[in-house]
Amino acid sequence: MSAYDDPASASIRLSNADRDAAVAALSAAQADGRITPDEYGERSAAAQRAVTRGDLAPLFTDLPESAHPSTGAGTAAPSGPPAFAPSAAPAAGYGQGGYGQGGYGGDPQSGYADAARRRQPLGGTAGVVAVSVMPFIALGLFFVCGYLIPDGFRWSWVFFALIPIAGIVVYGGGGRRGYYDRD
Repeated sequence: MSAYDDPASASIRLSNADRDAAVAALSAAQADGRITPDEYGERSAAAQRAVTRGDLAPLFTDLPESAHPSTGAGTAAPSGPPAFAPSAAPAAGYGQGGYGQGGYGGDPQSGYADAARRRQPLGGTAGVVAVSVMPFIALGLFFVCGYLIPDGFRWSWVFFALIPIAGIVVYGGGGRRGYYDRD
């Protein structure tokens, strides 16, 4: 019985490291020729969406025990913050050695480093909501001013400029600090 088939641990929620270990095990099974590339794509996507250990069990039922990840059911959380070590960027982008295969650049800790270094939106959730509803607000202002003010449609298109302005205010004018923008 694998660690995922154990009914006692089936309801335990997964960490990002658990999902990464499952995807790495699926990658190894693909490299061994046990699953096809299409099966790997489907199973790795399901592993990334998994919430509990029981959600991962069906992905490994037809694979031998040696193909299962070595994480135990009682994996303890690290006692301190993870070590944030930068990793080398893959030559071909996200697809090669990306998130699904042990974090960005193949280093499991670098995924945590990117998340810790990423800029957070101004206003948190409220800022994200403001950016999300801004197209509807701009559209409403466009029609209200267009119909209620004489010759309003001639100039009310300016309200659509609120959409990128809101994005710049909430997310910052320097753009998103992404994968290749490391300092």
